[in-house]
Amino acid sequence: MKTSFKKLTLLVFHRQKLQITEMLQKIGVLHIEINKDFRSETVDALERNKGKILKAVEIIETYAGNRTGIPTITEASVEETVDHVLNLRYRIEANILQKETLLKEKLQRIPWDDLDLSKIQRLTQHGLQIKLCIASKKEYEAFDFGTLIHQAVQTTANQVYFAVIGQADRPIPFESVKVPERTLTELLEAEESLQNENENIQEALAAYAGHLPKLKAELINIENELAFALAQGSYQAHHQGVIMSLSGWFPEAMENDLTTYLKTEKLTYAIERPRPGDDVPVKLQNSKYSKLFEPITKVFELPNYYEWDPTPLIAVFYPIMFAYCLGDAGYGLIFFLVSLLGWFSFLKKTRSLAFLGMILGLVTTVMGLIKSGSVFGIPTNSQDWELFQGLGKYVLIPDDRDFIFNAFNVALMIGVVQIFMGIFVSIYNKFTYEHWIKAISQIGKLFIVSGVIWIFLADMQEMAALQQFGYLRQILLVSGVVMVLFFHDMEQAMPVRAASGILPLFFIFTGILGDILSYVRLFALGVASSVLGLVVNQIGMQIMENSWWGSVIGVIFLLFGHTLNFCIAVLGSFVHPLRLTFVEFYNNAQFKGGGKEYRPFRKQPIEL
Repeated sequence: MKTSFKKLTLLVFHRQKLQITEMLQKIGVLHIEINKDFRSETVDALERNKGKILKAVEIIETYAGNRTGIPTITEASVEETVDHVLNLRYRIEANILQKETLLKEKLQRIPWDDLDLSKIQRLTQHGLQIKLCIASKKEYEAFDFGTLIHQAVQTTANQVYFAVIGQADRPIPFESVKVPERTLTELLEAEESLQNENENIQEALAAYAGHLPKLKAELINIENELAFALAQGSYQAHHQGVIMSLSGWFPEAMENDLTTYLKTEKLTYAIERPRPGDDVPVKLQNSKYSKLFEPITKVFELPNYYEWDPTPLIAVFYPIMFAYCLGDAGYGLIFFLVSLLGWFSFLKKTRSLAFLGMILGLVTTVMGLIKSGSVFGIPTNSQDWELFQGLGKYVLIPDDRDFIFNAFNVALMIGVVQIFMGIFVSIYNKFTYEHWIKAISQIGKLFIVSGVIWIFLADMQEMAALQQFGYLRQILLVSGVVMVLFFHDMEQAMPVRAASGILPLFFIFTGILGDILSYVRLFALGVASSVLGLVVNQIGMQIMENSWWGSVIGVIFLLFGHTLNFCIAVLGSFVHPLRLTFVEFYNNAQFKGGGKEYRPFRKQPIEL
C-alpha cells in the first residue's frame, strides 16, 4: 500500500523567503519540488565538503576495522582531520605506484643479479666500450666474438645475459639492454621501506576512528545546510521577483494539521490533488508483516504513485519460493537460529532484517518437512535414521510422479498463481489509475491464459473434472483474442489497432509457457540442495567407518560439506525468487516503477 499525497503551493513575499523556509524545515512534512537546474557557490561548496568528508569516513572505516588498538582523539578541527586523512591516503596510493615501479625495476634487475654498474662506468671512463646484451643460448654459443671480451652474467634454460667488452670492429647482432642502476639488494630494501611506511600510515588512519562521530555529525550538518540551500533555490519568482512560490507534497492524512498551522501564520496557499504526469513522491504504508518485505521491493525500484504497491503480494510469495528453493528443514532451522543470533548481536540495529530472516527460516523448516521431507539431506522416510522416521507422515508434497500435487507440479502451480495475481494487479492499475477501457486488453490476457491452462490441464493432464464444459474454454480464448486485438492500444485507429494486435498476442501465447516453466527452478534448486546434502552424508559416513581418526575426519567433512551446501543453497534461494518476482511477476503486472521516495524537508538530528 502507498500513502496518499496532496500538493501544496505557497505564495510568499520575497522578504519572507528565508523565514518561510526555516518554518517549513521546522514543520518537517513537505517534500519540496527541488529545482534541479539551481546551482550556487554555496551548494557547490557544500557538495565538495560533503564528498571530502564521505571519502574520509570511508577511508577511516576501511582501516579501523583491521586495528585492535585504542583510537586516538585530538582537538583538530573537522577540516584539518579530513585533509590529514586524505593526505595520508594519497601517500599510500603514491607508495603503491612507487612499488609498481620498483617491481618493474626488480624484474629487469633479477637476471643481472647484483652486477656492480659502478665498475662498468669506471671502465667506460677509460675508453672501453661495454654493452650488456641478451641472446638465446644457441646464438650466443655459435657467435664468433673475435677479439671482444665477453662474460656471461646469468644463464637460464633458453637465454644468456652477458657483457661484451672492447672496441667492436663490426656490429653485434644481439639485443642491448639498460640495467637499472640500483642493485637487487637496494631495490628489495626500498620495497620493504615502502611497505613499512604504508603499514605505519594505515595504523595512523585507523587511529582516527575516534573522530568518526564528529565527522558523521558534521556530515549530517552539511546535509541539513545543503537541503536548506536547495530549498531556497527552488522558489519560483513572479512579478519581477516580488512574489515567490514554492511547491511540495505532503501526506493527505496531515492536511488538517498543516492547514491549521498555515492559517495561523496567515500564509497564502493552495492545496490540490495529484494530476496525471505529476512527479509525486512515494511512501510505502504496509502492515507490520508486509513492511518486513519492503527492502525486497526497494531492491528493484519503488512503484510509482500511479500503480499498486506489490509489497503485500511479495510478502506472500517470497517466503514460499525461498523455502521451496532451500528445501531442507535442517537448513531452515539453521537459518532461523542465525537470524535469531543476529537479533541480539550483528543485526541489532536492523532487527527488521533479523525478523525477516527468522520468518524465512521458519517457513523453510515447515516446507522442508511437508515437501519431499528432508533434514540436513536425510530423507524423513529413511529407515536408517529412527530420529526422523516419525516426520515422514507430515510430507504433503512428495516426489511421487503419479501424485498430482508432487514437488514438480506444485512449483509450476506456484508460478501459475503468481502470474494470475500479476495479471489481476495490472487490471486493477488500469481501472484505478487510468481508464476502464484500457483494462479490457488485460482482461483479454487473463481469459487467454485461463483458457490455455484449462486446455493443458483438461487434455494433456487428463483431468476429468476439467474436461467438461469444453465450449467455455473456446469462449475464453476467442473472447481474450478479440479483447487484445481491438483494445490493446486505444490511441490507434481501429484498423491499425487490429493489425498491430498480432504482436501482443504473439507475446502472450509465447510468454505463457516461458513464464510458467521459469518456476521449475524452484523445484530444481530444492532438489539440488537436498541431493547435495544426501551426498555429503553418504561420503561422511563412509569416512567414519574406518577408525576413530576416520570418525574425526568424517565429522569435519560433514560440517564443511553442509556449511558449503548451506551457503550455496541460501544464495540461490535469495536470488532466484527475486528473479521470478522482478521478471515474471512484474512483467505480468506491467510494473512501471520509477517512484521516488518521500523525503520531507526537515533537519536531521545530530547524534554525538
